[in-house]
Amino acid sequence: MRFLLIGCGEIGGLRAEALQKTAPGVRLAKACDVDPARGQALATKYGVPYERDWRAALDDTVDAVLVSTPPPLHTDMCLEAIRHGKHVLCEKPLARNPAEGRQIVEAARAARRHLATGFNYRFYPAIATARSILDSGRIGDLDHIRSYAGHPGGSEFTHPWVHDVNVMGGGALVDNGIHILDLTRYFLGEVVEVKGFRTGHVWGFEGCEDNAFALLKNAKGNIAQLQASWSEWRGYRFFIEIYGTRGCVRASYPPMLAQATWCDNTGGPLRRERFLFPAFQIKERLKTYRFTVVGSFVEEFKSFVRAAAGEGTTAATGFDGLRAVEIAHAVYRSSSDGQSVVFKS
Repeated sequence: MRFLLIGCGEIGGLRAEALQKTAPGVRLAKACDVDPARGQALATKYGVPYERDWRAALDDTVDAVLVSTPPPLHTDMCLEAIRHGKHVLCEKPLARNPAEGRQIVEAARAARRHLATGFNYRFYPAIATARSILDSGRIGDLDHIRSYAGHPGGSEFTHPWVHDVNVMGGGALVDNGIHILDLTRYFLGEVVEVKGFRTGHVWGFEGCEDNAFALLKNAKGNIAQLQASWSEWRGYRFFIEIYGTRGCVRASYPPMLAQATWCDNTGGPLRRERFLFPAFQIKERLKTYRFTVVGSFVEEFKSFVRAAAGEGTTAATGFDGLRAVEIAHAVYRSSSDGQSVVFKS
């Protein structure tokens, strides 16, 4: 599969690196960026053509498009790529609002092109371990979930537009929080009802919350409580705790860690197991967080290629990206009017 990369910033650069490590035949074919110096530098590094005009780059030399640009550009770029018959992997959030997201998802469905959302946290080792433990039945049936993602703001605001509501559509929940929102739904199952609150007492960015709090319910009545924050003063971190009828499993980062506690019969003696990923920890210390991100991108690309061929994978689809945006905006609506938001099945 030959990829066109639109957007050669930091994440685009890590995506390009991951493509080179994915599999034979899966490669970067062309790079596109409005900044000629940045785009040409990446293209030269990987020995591919540079194209400033992303529309002109949608030709027969590429099979798939990787959209790695700010959210206001996602809709036009995804729709045009789909119209040209390309599969699309779009970085999160898929869109600024549900209406834009639905346009993209419906276009991909009509054209029978695979649309994916860049929720690479699904491929973190701790998350994969937690998923395996839940699916194995070790902790019993799912009961409830607690999840959290936060960073301290400041230098973590890598671009001014990250806290511009006209660009992102919201604050912490659609920034770092969108990943944990997707992971929560990944374990909880389809969400049918949302209740939420948001606050903005710290940074004062108009329309962008510093903290968002949500309760999500699935069709079986299982509940998840979630928080996304831009005032986590201890530094970036996330965790998800999945509670079952006979135990629980916790996945967190950094450091990459999973912990399971369970009993063979409810109320019986507790057993515990920790998953430390020592080889992973050493490599990340040597190569920084970029090692973690690139590794997850590699696995995501492998799943993307399989999904485009019609195989089932754990990678996030376009619909997963849309539903994450819908839930985030349901939290905003609920925070404004005090009512729960119910989703139709």
